[in-house]
Amino acid sequence: MNVIHLPPRNRRDPLDAAIALHGPRYVLMAAMRAMLRPRARPPDTTPPVKVDHISDHIRRDIGLMPRGPAPDWTRHPF
Repeated sequence: MNVIHLPPRNRRDPLDAAIALHGPRYVLMAAMRAMLRPRARPPDTTPPVKVDHISDHIRRDIGLMPRGPAPDWTRHPF
């Protein structure tokens, strides 16, 4: 097998390079802004809400189409 052994990188090298290039105050302020920046919310994984049982006037209030025509109350089977 071909194995390439790389020397371990020092994790401070990029930080030291940024401080040398931009100055410590700018790097500190950029790090603080990055820590305080709001993170993106993960996608919502909750199952969709079933709205079959909601009455037509509530469905209309939230922007849904009515379920259909109301049943004729005079043709009740009793």
